[in-house]
Amino acid sequence: MGIVKTTVVVCSANRPDVLSETIESLMRSQSLQPREIIISVFNPAHVPEKISTNAAVRVVVSNRQALTAQRNAAIKLVRTPYTLFLDDDVEIAPNFIGSMERLLNEEEDVVVATGFVVVDGVRGDTGVERKSARAAVHNYLRANDNCECEEGYGCNLFVRTSIFERVRFDENLPLYGWLEDLDFSTNCLRYGRIIRNAGTCVAHLGTPSGRMSGLKFGYSQVVNPFYLWCKNGKPGLTHVVFAHWLLPVARNLRRTLVRVHGNRSDRTGRLKGNVIGFCRLLAGKVDPSYILQLQEAVEWPHRVDTNSTAVSRMI
Repeated sequence: MGIVKTTVVVCSANRPDVLSETIESLMRSQSLQPREIIISVFNPAHVPEKISTNAAVRVVVSNRQALTAQRNAAIKLVRTPYTLFLDDDVEIAPNFIGSMERLLNEEEDVVVATGFVVVDGVRGDTGVERKSARAAVHNYLRANDNCECEEGYGCNLFVRTSIFERVRFDENLPLYGWLEDLDFSTNCLRYGRIIRNAGTCVAHLGTPSGRMSGLKFGYSQVVNPFYLWCKNGKPGLTHVVFAHWLLPVARNLRRTLVRVHGNRSDRTGRLKGNVIGFCRLLAGKVDPSYILQLQEAVEWPHRVDTNSTAVSRMI
């Protein structure tokens, strides 16, 4: 057997049971095991003891709760040529690590790869049960060829570790870090290609527990894409308006007015967050980190504080 070239990084917050299931599945299923699994949390109590004491696992504690900060903290410990970022609620195909290593071994200009998503619980509001996700990846039959893309999907980013000398995750995107994968991918594209590897797959459960509130996510839906347009020019402004503003806000409004059976998302909270986000933008404030102050603004979006530090000076 050759040298194992991959370190797996899993960031988690407030859901030790989900994390435990994903780590156990990862260690059990892979035909090529990673050299190390790094779990990045902001509170060590969020890692079950049976996982933290495993010899194959290292736990790193970030200085704050943020997907981007937790990933950057883990990056400092990686000593392998490749890094695989996984969400804490995924199932990956048994050949995932092996297939990804072969791809990057053969294609030296590829800096990021992502697997084919067979099922994604965040596309609806009901999530996916782990048993169904596991069956989906095991029944996957390759039907397409690999293809170049402009964005890797954050739930499964396979990265050439050397890229971290030039690109890190943007810690101005706090908590869930909505669209952090788009920002990271946009910056990586300056140095190589991104490939969707059709030879392997992933299922994303979209588990709702432990996520940030609907209010904060709704704010991020509005402000984060505009922030990234200011920063990178991606997504384009037309795409921001139609894909990131009109469609999500319309869905949030519809789901607020018409309840859907099995809906586990706080669409009313998201809609409130959307309104607050637009108020902030109209005030000239492009500040993703304002979600950290949102509890005081839940009922009175018109009282938004326009004196907080913002990134609007970029525009």
